[in-house]
Amino acid sequence: MKRTLIVMIAVTVTAFVLQSCAPTNPHLTEAKISMGRNDYQKAKEELAKVLEQQPDNIEAAYLEGYIHFSEDNWQKMHESFQRVRSMDPEYEKESIDNMSLRAFGNLRSSGINEKFNRGVQLLSTDPEAADRFFISALKDLEMADMIKSDDFITKDIIAMIYLQMGETDKALEKFRDAIDHADMENDRDNLVSVYINMSNIHLESENFEKSLEKLNKVLEFDPENKEALLQIAKYYESIKAYEKALPMYERMLELEPENIDVLFNQGISFKGDGQDEKAIANFEKILELNPDDNEAVYFLTMFYAEAENYEGIVSLIEPRYDSFDDDMKEKVSYYMQVSLVRLDRAREASKYEL
Repeated sequence: MKRTLIVMIAVTVTAFVLQSCAPTNPHLTEAKISMGRNDYQKAKEELAKVLEQQPDNIEAAYLEGYIHFSEDNWQKMHESFQRVRSMDPEYEKESIDNMSLRAFGNLRSSGINEKFNRGVQLLSTDPEAADRFFISALKDLEMADMIKSDDFITKDIIAMIYLQMGETDKALEKFRDAIDHADMENDRDNLVSVYINMSNIHLESENFEKSLEKLNKVLEFDPENKEALLQIAKYYESIKAYEKALPMYERMLELEPENIDVLFNQGISFKGDGQDEKAIANFEKILELNPDDNEAVYFLTMFYAEAENYEGIVSLIEPRYDSFDDDMKEKVSYYMQVSLVRLDRAREASKYEL
């Protein structure tokens, strides 16, 4: 028994010694010499021969990746380092991680600062040139995302480029990917933008429930976001759920008490909800802020007519009538004639006949 054990140990040790003394592939040696001379082309040719003969030669794969890094060939660098990682994740890990991070930084900076931002600047003046910058930025950023796949901003910009190019499905996919890698505190403002963009995509495809879902996510991060509040209110208006639209308008008016557009829309929702007096109060306030708002005059005229407030109609229209264009006169003349008759001023009604 003891004799057998000793023989087995001897065989193992002999094998180890033989392996340790195995000759280095001559092409690998030549590659190292060429690298020392900065002859990277020759080194790559020799390393290719090594990997053809010994596909699992981890040192050759690593040196090949190092050369690609030195030449800013990020795609091939990544492929070589992925090959190394597949053989041994710990082999030269620190060095590979450092080179990969530097490559990621270069690609991200070039893609965003030099190309994407330039494309945005050119959108209004030279759309074709802008598209070329966007396509070039996309190439850099997708490579950056491949090298380091946990960066929220990189994914967000990629999604925005797809959105600009009209590829909404890809944009949605990348926006979702970005959200999965977001820091809910540090990326808060950008997350608002992501959800707004996703909401608009769903809105354009008439997926209103999905759009509403994203808008509500916006309000989780930014409860005072005017765009989200307005879009939610408009959605509820469109389905005649005025009781749900009104709180959105109230929150907007807390931020901007004299916003005429919000007062107008809230007034319409008050009317839809059966709160006629509040609707009238909104339109009266609009005319206090802007007496020349003819659209508000027209709606207020109709509301007064429904309330049989004929004095209100006359006081509203009479001093403004001569300044109205023909279209506006046509809209209000009937109301004015009826009101004058009801107020025993029938003789004056003829003035408003068209």
